[in-house]
Amino acid sequence: MSDKDYSPIDLGALQAARDANREMTDLERARFEEDFKWLVGHKPGRRIVWWLLSQARVFQNPWRSSANEMSFVAGNMNLGQMLLAEVLSIAPDSFTTMMREAHDDGKRQRQPRSE
Repeated sequence: MSDKDYSPIDLGALQAARDANREMTDLERARFEEDFKWLVGHKPGRRIVWWLLSQARVFQNPWRSSANEMSFVAGNMNLGQMLLAEVLSIAPDSFTTMMREAHDDGKRQRQPRSE
């Protein structure tokens, strides 16, 4: 519907426009979910997602003595929590895989190297 054809009393046309927008949004969401599954379906992708969650400090307490600093940290956490929500809703099994891989990588990094 163009601006020229817009009529606020044509409820059928308004509903059709809403439905068209919703359908496009559903298609975009489906593509996003496919892309996300692909990303977390590969170990390098899971490492990137885990790194983003770590950088957002999703698993840490946001309290800081400065209100400005705490606001900044809380903003980062909010974005990280949105990412975590996507992981848990789209590919929940990948979250446990990421935790296990991060744990194993951490153990390998802490092991003394024999020379």
